[in-house]
Amino acid sequence: MMNKKILKLIEQRLLIGEKKYGHQNVINDGRDFLKESLEEALDCCVYLAARLLELDEKEKTTDS
Repeated sequence: MMNKKILKLIEQRLLIGEKKYGHQNVINDGRDFLKESLEEALDCCVYLAARLLELDEKEKTTDS
């Protein structure tokens, strides 16, 4: 079940990319995938850290 959800999310992201860039061939579309991957990974770290801090604060306030 989880794998199907993951595949569906990937499919949705690919469709968004196709609409944005007008094609499915991401290999030769001129983007620097290494640079973009690094930027996305850093963004993910920020988002996850922010969410974890939110959950930690919520837990602290409910435990008090």
